[in-house]
Amino acid sequence: MKFLYLKKPPISKDFLITILFYIGLFLLPSAFSISAIFLLISLILNSLINEENFFEDKLNIFFFCGSFLLVTSSIMHNFRSNYLSYDPNSSLSWIGLANWIPFFWCYWGFKPLLNNSEKRKKTSLILLSGTFPVFITGLGQSFFNWDGPFEIFNGLIVWYQRPLEGITGLTGLFNNPNYAGSWLNVIWPFCIAALLDKTKYLAKNISVYLFTLGISLSTILTNSRSAWIGFIVGTLIVFGKKKFKLIINLLIIISLTISATIFPIFGSNIQFYLQNIIPESIWMEFNDFQYSRIEIWHKACEIVFNNPIFGTGAGSFPEIFKLETGLWKGHAHNLPLELIISYGIPAGILILIPIFLITFKSINIILIHKGRESSSIYDQSWIAALVVLFFSQMVDVQYFDGRISIIFWILLSGSSNIIKKDKGIEYKKN
Repeated sequence: MKFLYLKKPPISKDFLITILFYIGLFLLPSAFSISAIFLLISLILNSLINEENFFEDKLNIFFFCGSFLLVTSSIMHNFRSNYLSYDPNSSLSWIGLANWIPFFWCYWGFKPLLNNSEKRKKTSLILLSGTFPVFITGLGQSFFNWDGPFEIFNGLIVWYQRPLEGITGLTGLFNNPNYAGSWLNVIWPFCIAALLDKTKYLAKNISVYLFTLGISLSTILTNSRSAWIGFIVGTLIVFGKKKFKLIINLLIIISLTISATIFPIFGSNIQFYLQNIIPESIWMEFNDFQYSRIEIWHKACEIVFNNPIFGTGAGSFPEIFKLETGLWKGHAHNLPLELIISYGIPAGILILIPIFLITFKSINIILIHKGRESSSIYDQSWIAALVVLFFSQMVDVQYFDGRISIIFWILLSGSSNIIKKDKGIEYKKN
């Protein structure tokens, strides 16, 4: 009698690359260094078998030319120190290239992993699952004094867990409340999508409710104005017109309440009462302004016009701003301005054009055009996450945290696929 032995089918390249990609995404907020390794391996392998030519997407022409100008500007910064109003560190311009050029590759290389709605749904849920340590450590920091930093593997993984004294609010694993708030804003639309995606499994429903409570409470505790606004905008975009009036009314009530807490618009007695029941850390966020965004942007524009072609170098804004105003600001509070200050108008425009095109075309397809009715709730949440992150970079800059920049370019890559689907373009399978 002969026995029949069934051989296990070999693991396909596509499956291996996808698993590496998903592991990298899951670890992204909590173990960035290890996550980057998994994502890099998946990116390299996927690039080797990617059937789409790099220049098949015309927007990559902008990124390629922009890369050339970024390098050119970095070279020029080594020779132009005598013409600048401060003593520049030209090496920062070369280091700063890592914030841009590798991500142009990510935008192209990750596309096949995000080329249909089901893949984007899985990516969204994995990012959502990986956020569990973010709000758990953040809530522990806020309510149980879990202070850090905590390090393992000789500093390869760091959870900052800063003591709340002396900072504005919850940071969790991140270095800054605004960074934590930015990550939570990106994940929040995915959480709403999972909440609206009905399921018969009780355990899944309970976990989604726990994530909804944890993320929303953590966002409030960051005491970050941009995080609060992003939370509301993300909610509004995902729910759409059905909940528009409800959310607008809620926004009006919140605005009036905060205004009445800061200014006696309804009388000093009501103002005093509100200041006693609303935590000071919240309403003071809208009352204590050292230097307005408008003034910062005005100074940033002056720096741009003084050095329009090649910029003044990466990391130059804080030095110039302090030299001219006596105050220190870590960045221009606007990512396009920060890029143009660093590397000049030509490089900035070439890189920003495709980013703006993808974002606004995505808005038109999912949020304005009829595409909303035919798209999945996860594609709608995908666009919502991109829109919230994109516009948050117009008033602040969290992009230079590696976790934020990676998720930003992943969102751009997936959104580009959504646009091509709307045009009737089908991607080739690996």
